[in-house]
Amino acid sequence: MRQRTIRQGVYFAGAVALAAITLDYTTNTAGVQAQVGREPIPSASTGLAPADDLQSAAKQTAAVVDGIVTDIQYDYSEQDGPWTTVILSKARAIAGEAPETIAIRHFGGPLPNGGLMVAAELPVFVRDREYVVFLRNTEWNVSAVVGDLAFRVDTVDDTEVLVDSDGAPVLQVGAFGFELGAPLFDGPQRDGSAPKPVEGGLKVLAGRRPLDLASFAKSLQANLDAQGLRIAGNFFEKPAGGFNWRGQQAAPTPGAIPEKSDDQTIIADASELKR
Repeated sequence: MRQRTIRQGVYFAGAVALAAITLDYTTNTAGVQAQVGREPIPSASTGLAPADDLQSAAKQTAAVVDGIVTDIQYDYSEQDGPWTTVILSKARAIAGEAPETIAIRHFGGPLPNGGLMVAAELPVFVRDREYVVFLRNTEWNVSAVVGDLAFRVDTVDDTEVLVDSDGAPVLQVGAFGFELGAPLFDGPQRDGSAPKPVEGGLKVLAGRRPLDLASFAKSLQANLDAQGLRIAGNFFEKPAGGFNWRGQQAAPTPGAIPEKSDDQTIIADASELKR
């Protein structure tokens, strides 16, 4: 079994944290939410402590919310690059405080030349699905979500489960963070549709029982209380600014053949940024 340590190797350290991201590039505009090769990228900075347990994650979280993704919007400018805004409606706070409607922005989306850019470490959202999301209480320049802590509420074999963007279910919440099981769903789909269940259903977990929404919320709060942790702070909907989006590393999507175009974006090597 795996343990979710806020993507091992991806570092976050509050408002002034600097880290590297990897961008996937494809010309398939239908698959705006597809992310291929979702592997952790080590921090380009030195001396940062990784957010690899519940304590470090909680310190960066303004609220843990449950809500429905009712819309996914995209915008682009030459200065700011491509961005995606996920509208979370009918939201309720599992921990902390949050309004009923939340706009969650993260870097990535369609490019004017028909291409697509996504940050490989960020969570993927599916329209009309329920999610549990950890919202940042720190300044950020790539995503308003803490790490990729956005779990989709889904059903497998008539059992409610919480799964990450790779389809792995949450089995346990502990001081270490979140223990994940073998994937119950395929990874993000290129066409933006909901991922399909894998063959075998819950049998792939070898008898382990995944957490449903109620048990996840109860276990999370119990572990926060046990460690004396508090989810609090202000949620910043907008990025802090100063992010040089053209200076990030572009990783080619496997099998994708970029279209040749006069205005095709050229992405340079990775540089540092506020997470």
